[in-house]
Amino acid sequence: MKHASWQDSDHHRVEALLAGVPFFNEVARDDADQRARLLARTEIIEAGPGDTVIRAGEVPSSLYFLLRGQLVVLGDEDSPTVLYYVSPGEVFGTLSMLLGRTRGATIRVAEAAREAVLARLDFKDFDDDRDTPYSLATRLAFFHMLVHQIRWAVEVRRMQSPDEALAAGLRKVPVFTGERDSEAELTSLREQARALADLLYRWNHLPPGTTGNAQLT
Repeated sequence: MKHASWQDSDHHRVEALLAGVPFFNEVARDDADQRARLLARTEIIEAGPGDTVIRAGEVPSSLYFLLRGQLVVLGDEDSPTVLYYVSPGEVFGTLSMLLGRTRGATIRVAEAAREAVLARLDFKDFDDDRDTPYSLATRLAFFHMLVHQIRWAVEVRRMQSPDEALAAGLRKVPVFTGERDSEAELTSLREQARALADLLYRWNHLPPGTTGNAQLT
């Protein structure tokens, strides 16, 4: 993988690629200053066929959005078994940070893809209350996105591999009912994201013989 050499000179290309990600669109629409800050802190990465984006066992610090191309998710670096495919617009690499774990899977650019283009962000920028460059609104948009995507992935696993205990845990994940656009809502969303991430991790690691493919976020 390499930093895109054209990131600083071709702003229209960067913005066109990021336009496929709803989170970036929401921030850009609501706050020009936050839009500029987000773009400045987003690194555009280019990777070729077979390049490793994430390696199982690594200590995570970044999350990614796939902007172009296709990625394959493997159980480990030497495994030929594809667990999941990542498509453009998807965010991935957040579960390990939400759960405080090392990376649980190896992710590579599909051999059939000509290239992959990714956006890389620092997760701590959104999760660290003491040293965040982003406004409350931007952080709310970020965690709303995570909760939505992880809940969707959990629902897919619930349908693929029914499990009574995990389904009961899903029903217990609280939904925020307080003041919107508040610090309390942000706290709730972070708790929801971690609770859902734990459920998704456990669903993905059910004993052998269960049906369906692992889901990634």
